[in-house]
Amino acid sequence: MRFPPLADSIQSPSALPLIQDSAPLWLRSVSRPGAIVFALMFTLESLTRATLLTIIPLQAYAILGRAQDVSLLYIVVGLAGVAASFTIPLLIRRFRRRWVYVGGVGLLIATAGLLTTGTLAGQAFGMLCRAFGAAALNITLSLYVMDYIRKRDLVRSEPLKLMFSAVAWAAGPLLGVALQKRFGQGAAELVSAVSGVTLLCYFGYLRLTENPAVAAATRPVANPFANIRRFVSQPRLRLAWVIPFARSVFWSMFFIYPPVYFIQQGLGPLAGGLLGSLGNALLILTPLFGRLAQRIGMRRPIIAALAGSGVLCLMATLGYHHPWVVAACLAAAAIGAVTLDALANIPFMRAVHPYERPQMTTVFRTYIDFADLLSAALYSVLLGFFDLRAVFCATGLGLIAVSFVARLLPRRM
Repeated sequence: MRFPPLADSIQSPSALPLIQDSAPLWLRSVSRPGAIVFALMFTLESLTRATLLTIIPLQAYAILGRAQDVSLLYIVVGLAGVAASFTIPLLIRRFRRRWVYVGGVGLLIATAGLLTTGTLAGQAFGMLCRAFGAAALNITLSLYVMDYIRKRDLVRSEPLKLMFSAVAWAAGPLLGVALQKRFGQGAAELVSAVSGVTLLCYFGYLRLTENPAVAAATRPVANPFANIRRFVSQPRLRLAWVIPFARSVFWSMFFIYPPVYFIQQGLGPLAGGLLGSLGNALLILTPLFGRLAQRIGMRRPIIAALAGSGVLCLMATLGYHHPWVVAACLAAAAIGAVTLDALANIPFMRAVHPYERPQMTTVFRTYIDFADLLSAALYSVLLGFFDLRAVFCATGLGLIAVSFVARLLPRRM
């Protein structure tokens, strides 16, 4: 199928806002499905989630009192999130994609309300709503992107999406902590909820429709185990899963354990929020990594990013008793993670067959849940015997191991 250019790509004109061709280019760009529209949608979603990114682990630590117990809570939420995410293809078939997207945003808004209770129950259910809502948005937005963006243009559109969201991810963690410290419980949650409502309004304005040429939406949905078997049977999809899994493990560690580490070192919660914001600010560099991949391919940047981030995590382990050394090493390691943010999902988008996109996308995005779940389980065991330097060391070794796996990527990619 032939798709139109990025800024003007559109499948169902009758379903979209009536924007005349004589309208300014910027108005058409933010009104018609394409790279810019999806970037704006992801930015609003990012602000909804990023504002609470540092608040969630800090509040969990305040309620539970031990880093190991925080890990156990993330394990429970991760298990529930993985199980719930496999219902999303069924929900898409039953209620259509647009309503699953709306429901996902609604769950993120509900997360803000639950976290304001400051109770263990509110914390746990809020984290679960956040996990399921993020899964619904991740899957449905990925399907919209694959419907409207040509495969060869993904190396430009994905970095653009992340660059747009850089402000949200950079400002959100620090803003959330600062609001909570200045105004108390509920201030950061209010900003998160308002961002979610804004996203709902923008999505309603767009009136996005599904690509009628993609048959997967009308085919019977296989049971989750059949989808998993189908996914695992395809080597290219297995490889496409492992790389973003490693990236997600790094970010899971980055946003949970350094804030706890800084509190233990007596630096206070703002230090963790500042590091999180600094790491996310690096997303502004993603277009550069996209251009690099266009010139030399994705294989070498992905391998270098994994290996480099792994080595820097090991260096943070060696400098454990010097908080600013740890902060510098982890911030530098985030550059590699941002490179993976720009490129790591593209091998899947290029490899998946159009007729099974909803099912395979559901299995693929489990890298997020399994990264949270497995890393939390491993870290919980390690923290039973060692301090937080074991977390940094394990993360570094894992990234280096996956860099060797990434050498299996096709050289022409």
